[in-house]
Amino acid sequence: MVKPRFTVEAYRKAYEAGALPERVELLEGEVYAVSPMGKRHRLYATHLDRLFQKALGREAVVMVQCPLPPSETSEPVPDLVLLRPPLEAYRERDPGPEDALLVVEVAETTLVQDRALKLPLYQKAGIPEVWIVNLPEEALESYAFPHHLPERHPKGEEVAPKAFPGKKLPWWV
Repeated sequence: MVKPRFTVEAYRKAYEAGALPERVELLEGEVYAVSPMGKRHRLYATHLDRLFQKALGREAVVMVQCPLPPSETSEPVPDLVLLRPPLEAYRERDPGPEDALLVVEVAETTLVQDRALKLPLYQKAGIPEVWIVNLPEEALESYAFPHHLPERHPKGEEVAPKAFPGKKLPWWV
């Protein structure tokens, strides 16, 4: 039996009607449960949010846990997204992949899913850069598209987002 596949529109309607649990995301038409954030995950997400806010000021809009639908059948919720400013641009509309400068996924239990499912979605949508904070290995994997080979940055090595090459940041906590 083939599972029914959701579109973003049907997914949102089901979610608003209370037919889906609180912490889920839509990837390629399938609804996936999102694991509760562990202590380290929360720590890194908060650290990166503060870091980006301080380093980039008004050069980018930082959104946390903001849905970013890259297609009609996917609506991932990355941990952080750096968006083109100004913030007011998102008053009347949700951000889309064309607005994203950098997507950040903090991965502790979702590393395989982030690499295998989300990364190709972001690449296909034209998002120029994705960071995966690999908590089990304490490393940052940076993917700049159209290239798909990651650069690996160990804890202690500062990294600059490709959109802001002069802003090397201490990504670790």
